Amino acid sequence: MKSRKATWMTAAICACAVAMAETIQMPPGCTTPDGMAVDPKGRFVIAAPNIRHKVPGAIYRIDKPGAEPVKWFEVPPLKESGYAQPMGVCFGAEGEMYVCDCQRAGLGRLLRVTFKSDAPVAFETVAEGLANANGVKYLNGRLYVTQASMPGVKRGDGAATSGLYMFDATDRNVRPANTPADPQCVFSDVTRNRRVRGGLNGVAVDSRGVLYTGNYGDGHVWKLVLGADGRVAKSEVFVPASAGVKSPDGLCVDASDNLYIADMHGCAAVKVTPAGKVETVRKGGFKSPSEPGVWRGSLYVANWGGTTVERIALHE
Repeated sequence: MKSRKATWMTAAICACAVAMAETIQMPPGCTTPDGMAVDPKGRFVIAAPNIRHKVPGAIYRIDKPGAEPVKWFEVPPLKESGYAQPMGVCFGAEGEMYVCDCQRAGLGRLLRVTFKSDAPVAFETVAEGLANANGVKYLNGRLYVTQASMPGVKRGDGAATSGLYMFDATDRNVRPANTPADPQCVFSDVTRNRRVRGGLNGVAVDSRGVLYTGNYGDGHVWKLVLGADGRVAKSEVFVPASAGVKSPDGLCVDASDNLYIADMHGCAAVKVTPAGKVETVRKGGFKSPSEPGVWRGSLYVANWGGTTVERIALHE
């Protein structure tokens, strides 16, 4: 069968060299690829909320480089809405998967998925009633979840509120109030941009256990150092808005602790070294890039505005 992939060459601006790029077509029906992770078997996993609801929200995977993406399983719909919108995904210490189901305000879920013989056998709710569940990362038995908006929080200055939440992996059916006063909220931010209201969106963790999360509307990225209790002990702006990242959406890190950012409104993939040097991996050629993932020497970027994923070879 003829491959559904198209390839071309593109200049890697950060390295001033030519890097191979490839557009990977998702299976029919997948309308919005998004969250990415590598599973315990070394396969590349892509979540698709399929927000048009023509097909169910589902989890896809690529088993080896060069293979076609395949649907792994569908995420059970929420009874109240009739659909699921899986976005952020990650894996825990026992091989379980965690999925952010981004529902309309006040109905979002954080799900725990367990497997037997590679098939999902149980879906448990870690947290429910979330305002805007988006990104998730597992670290030391805890789950860090971004809520990109908290519409129930009213501010006199017109700014929008967002937050980073921490749940224990053993939690079940936790229902926060979706305000910075929640005991599960370990960090919050405000978005001053009145046209783009989204706040804390993507989340990544490096080899030292340091968290990174970006403010989508205001264009800056936070570096968060955690204390022994898992809560934020120190915060600083790691990538300022002046660096030119318009809308940091998804984030990920590689084995060298370089941070990668999908800049949706900037139509770019950006690399930030541990020292804070900001470099453009690729500018243009995307359709609303929403999430990056590093796998086997390449950077994968989801095209939220299309049905494809870009693969960009990395040259260290």
